[in-house]
Amino acid sequence: MLINHLWARTLILLVVFGVSTPAWSKYTPEQVKAVYLYRIATFIQWDQELEMNRINICVADDSEIQKILVQITRGKQVRNKPLNITDADCDVLYISERSNLNLLAGLPKGTVTIGGMEQFTNSGGAIELVEKQGKIKPKVNLKNISGYQLSSNFLRVAEIEGGKQ
Repeated sequence: MLINHLWARTLILLVVFGVSTPAWSKYTPEQVKAVYLYRIATFIQWDQELEMNRINICVADDSEIQKILVQITRGKQVRNKPLNITDADCDVLYISERSNLNLLAGLPKGTVTIGGMEQFTNSGGAIELVEKQGKIKPKVNLKNISGYQLSSNFLRVAEIEGGKQ
């Protein structure tokens, strides 16, 4: 358990400081993306957050990321709300396959959409996590954000598109 905790803390530090691929090469892209999903949840302020009793994170199509996310979020909370990895009532939805872009249609306002494929933000998603120049860095399309705000601390490390919110 202590080893898992130390592994997760180390991986979080690597993601936060944007370490290049050689430095995190012992971590898989799935591990890095799972940590990003966890960390991004801490940078979101939902408009209806006072009514929320937990934060549901859904991983639509990547069982490896889902498995890692379950491990690193076990017992964790964001602003006194437990994190719940589930398949329903998503507050955060991660999609890695282009064939699942149809999941973006009809989502309730306030669902944070994150994708692990190129051009996700141009397809209606809010945050894109893809590897570029040896790093996984977030790209945010401000036009696709509704029902929540992203922290300026998160926006500072992201590539921004879509103009002002």
